[in-house]
Amino acid sequence: MGTDSLLLHGGTIHTLDDAGSTVDAIRFRNGVVDAVGSEAVDDTNATEKLDLNGCTVLPGFNDAHTHILSVGLTIHETDLETADGRTEALESLGENAASTDVGDWVLGFGYDESTWPAGERRYLTRDELDAVSDEHPVAAQRIDGHTITLNSAGLDRVDFDGVEHDLRRDEDGELTGVVVEDAAIRVKKATYPDREKARTALELGVERANELGLTSIQDMAGMTTPTGDGDPAHAAFFAAWRDDELPIRLGYYVHVDRGDDLSNLEIASGFGDDRLRILGLKVFADGAIGSQTAKITGEFLDDPGNDGQFVLGRERLANAFAGAARANQRIATHAIGDEAIDAVLDAYEDVLDEYDVPEPRLRIEHVELATDDQIERMADLDIVASMQPNFLQWSEPDGLYETRLGERWRRRNNRHETIREAGVPLAFGSDKMPFGPLYGIHHAVNAPHDAQRLSVDEAVRAYTRGSAYAEFADDRKGTLERGMLADAVILDQDPFEHPGKVADIDVLATIVGGEFVYEAPSSGRLPRSSER
Repeated sequence: MGTDSLLLHGGTIHTLDDAGSTVDAIRFRNGVVDAVGSEAVDDTNATEKLDLNGCTVLPGFNDAHTHILSVGLTIHETDLETADGRTEALESLGENAASTDVGDWVLGFGYDESTWPAGERRYLTRDELDAVSDEHPVAAQRIDGHTITLNSAGLDRVDFDGVEHDLRRDEDGELTGVVVEDAAIRVKKATYPDREKARTALELGVERANELGLTSIQDMAGMTTPTGDGDPAHAAFFAAWRDDELPIRLGYYVHVDRGDDLSNLEIASGFGDDRLRILGLKVFADGAIGSQTAKITGEFLDDPGNDGQFVLGRERLANAFAGAARANQRIATHAIGDEAIDAVLDAYEDVLDEYDVPEPRLRIEHVELATDDQIERMADLDIVASMQPNFLQWSEPDGLYETRLGERWRRRNNRHETIREAGVPLAFGSDKMPFGPLYGIHHAVNAPHDAQRLSVDEAVRAYTRGSAYAEFADDRKGTLERGMLADAVILDQDPFEHPGKVADIDVLATIVGGEFVYEAPSSGRLPRSSER
């Protein structure tokens, strides 16, 4: 429903400019902000007018780290994120199996055993998934994406030659069905969607993103890199872009193994337009806390002797970063454990001077267990901290950080305020755990410890201006100032006025380029008039 000019008036509009200005009206014209405040109201010739009826407008949210196909596949397959225990998770998989052709994969995504009742807080097992179906291969992926449980048919279907070390066994040496890291990658490759399914997943994922107030997303390559005929995910991105069916701004990071493909074509980071853009290379330094594979100092409390593992060790990181610097490719590196963060910072420092661009804005994704010294180094090197405030859901007593790492790390994980105060550029995303900016902002604002807690203004800016900075787009999005892209979200309540209830705020409408891409069923409270 394109409009040449759209006037929003009668509400509270947070522009998020440097002064933190609020206005009661804003006009979009030809895809950009044309006027704010009284100047916007003075225009009586707007093509379309919307009375905000006291509602709140923010710049559109920008998820700095997500996996949009995974969001869509979760909707398309079996959503295990909301399962409140083993029984519900297994029943959901059984319902999927009942409607799936015999022999085809039954897939589930997002289970989180750490939130289940006491006595159930362990990974799903092969025996449990065998009971779901013996006619289908079944794979249930943990919320972090680094752990997958398979039934017997699934274990037989996937080739694990050479990665047997990542197949978990019980005390009798029998396979439990649980696989991590390299073995999990094999499962993801075996179950990767084809182009048709990828396009469907993209449509579902983007639809969900718009419902949550997202106008921009930064998609991160997972550990799986399809070979042969290209990546169906990227094919889906470009097909939607060509067909003008991409109602969101999508930037994406290519897996580092594909870096040479871009370099050989002289395609540098930033290639594309404001709807679809290549952002750089994604690298993995270590695993995840939930999978007991993050590379940490010391050992996992619930797995003595295990200090995690590198995905790319120091030498391989150095080689990968050197190649990226020669081609002026920006880098986003997954690093959770303090040992991994240290290795990434060393490798970044060695290549910064090799870039021909003045500020490559290299990123560390997650940065969950950064030490004080590492935070200072990030500030000195101008490294972007790309973080997920929703991870604070596991920072409560008896939560994942405490059970995996002990009391000390429960209080010192995801230190957003410490990082911000140190001068480190801070960008917020979700890693789809779960998807949703307001949920993440709520956790940042209501974090259990001072070092983690931000004000509403700081948290909202990290999910708008900070994310735009991280993708080199802060000159055109992240605020609602004149000349910026006309991307906005309309909320039924003002998070600045309700800091304790941010997660309960509803998105009424989402606007991309001055056009409505989502309107909630309840948005009838927003009367519109047309001058057409």
